[in-house]
Amino acid sequence: MATENKAKKRILVVDDEAVIRMLLSEVLSEAGYEVETSGDGIEAMERLKNTAGYDLIALDVNMPKIDGINFCRQAIKDFPEIKRRFLFTTGYVSNDALAFFKENSCNYIAKPFKMQDLLSRISAMLAKEETSARGGSGPKEGMERRAEERFHWTAYCQVFEERIYKTTPLIAKTQDISRNGVKIRYVGEMLPPGSDADIHIMNLDLRRAAKIMWAKAINELDTVAGLKFMEPIQLPAGIASTVSP
Repeated sequence: MATENKAKKRILVVDDEAVIRMLLSEVLSEAGYEVETSGDGIEAMERLKNTAGYDLIALDVNMPKIDGINFCRQAIKDFPEIKRRFLFTTGYVSNDALAFFKENSCNYIAKPFKMQDLLSRISAMLAKEETSARGGSGPKEGMERRAEERFHWTAYCQVFEERIYKTTPLIAKTQDISRNGVKIRYVGEMLPPGSDADIHIMNLDLRRAAKIMWAKAINELDTVAGLKFMEPIQLPAGIASTVSP
């Protein structure tokens, strides 16, 4: 499905494996992005120097000549404005790599990954970049705010989603809850917005069909998502009555 952006977002794919470069180029182009590719960090650096810039750079960690992390260090030094635009793809995250990701707030996705997860992560990163460019005011900021009374409340829950968590449920914790929906936090793949799910909040013995309204990564491990119940629930009296800010 093509993106609805009037101006196509530009993505640079950097990977030493030609098959992966070709596959990512095809998938991202089909999704509506303008894609360029490089086989190593030296070639990618030349592209950075000779183009107007990229909205996102998807790159492998382990590459010849210049590995992904050293390429990122040099790119940030020469072009500080692109610091938040790196999405690393890697089959193994070493302690050094993880420390670098944390230090520089870099996003990464582990290989092998599903293309839908990659597209969701890219979409979330680009939306966050646009929101930051507007000074933090935009539709994404409002997505987390349900126009209803909601309550701080933490409880374990299970989420079943057809494409990812069909047979083995996602284990999550609720962050807040209302009659019509819930916000959850978890470690795992990003739930696809717009898809249907079933949620089971164990200590309430509550099971409801729901729709995933939004999802976003908040750091390299944790994800939050908002789910809307298909039918409103009756909030138990035991749930705290302190309204979320």
